[in-house]
Amino acid sequence: MAANTMGTLVMVESYNENSDPQLAAIESTIPYIREAINVLDIQQPSSPFIIADFGSSHGRNSMHVMKFIIQCLKETNKVEDEKQILVVHNDQPTNDWTQLFNLLNKDNSYHSVANGRSFYESCLPPNSLSIGYSSTSLHWLSHKPCNISNHCASLFAQGDELKAFQEQARLDWTHFLEHRSHELIPGGVLIFLIPCVDDRGLSGIDIFRELLYKCAKSLLTSQELLDYTFPIYHRSYLECIDDQLFARCSFQLIKSDIGSVKLPFIERWQNKQMTVDEFARSITLYIRGWSESTLKQVLLINNRSKQDIEQILNRFWSLFDHEARKEFYHLLDISINLTYLILKKMKGNIE
Repeated sequence: MAANTMGTLVMVESYNENSDPQLAAIESTIPYIREAINVLDIQQPSSPFIIADFGSSHGRNSMHVMKFIIQCLKETNKVEDEKQILVVHNDQPTNDWTQLFNLLNKDNSYHSVANGRSFYESCLPPNSLSIGYSSTSLHWLSHKPCNISNHCASLFAQGDELKAFQEQARLDWTHFLEHRSHELIPGGVLIFLIPCVDDRGLSGIDIFRELLYKCAKSLLTSQELLDYTFPIYHRSYLECIDDQLFARCSFQLIKSDIGSVKLPFIERWQNKQMTVDEFARSITLYIRGWSESTLKQVLLINNRSKQDIEQILNRFWSLFDHEARKEFYHLLDISINLTYLILKKMKGNIE
């Protein structure tokens, strides 16, 4: 995803092909999915058994994890008939739904619908959701609270600018859980994987934001550079674990962990499955997949022509690829820091 002050926009077209790190993160949630389904405790509904993925993007990774959840439900006999299952793929209205629909039509292994709403809003009817899932999406805010004057990422923000991002992240987390509580059936579960910072305040991929800002400083005007601020906030573990909020939303905390996932490109290079040039190129395509929309939006709101935008984007990613090659050995130790969370809806309604 990518964004401006108005809200979060869409991933670029290459996201499905260049989202292996996000898929690796999803794979790391498998034990948590199994544990969540083990504690799932709902009566068989007469209506469909609804599973929702909040932040489905272009669909490849979303479909992968939805099929695994369905498989676990069948293995544990949590559903009597898999034909009762309905998967809701949620993302922004601006998402490239065509890519997701094409994949769903080719696969056709489960019943599904699309939900084009911000997940910081109500997305489903009350007491309709059995399992909610979200991976590497909840660090994206509902909107950009302010521009950051010294960088493109809130990890480097200071003073009032940092406070604005912290407050927006707090409000968004509150709204997200309140809406999910209304939607979730008592006994239903939520499984979240949230990019976070460690006890040193580092996300693990800080160097990528440094490279993005370095490239932006080389190509953008002063106003464009100021506007080039991602609506992203990496919460700390403690910011994710809000016991008062959980209680208010009738959630029982089943499990929470801190972990990290290495970029899959690192292992491929170590196993001599790719060259240094291929490694740098893979990094560039991965970063471009989730970040280019923000850069493009900055150029649009600053009245750059279509030709200018195309030229700047090409130069930007050529420069980023060059910088990634220079930083090659610093990129071999990168891991994405993550918070894992399982919540269960208790009997009783949200206050």
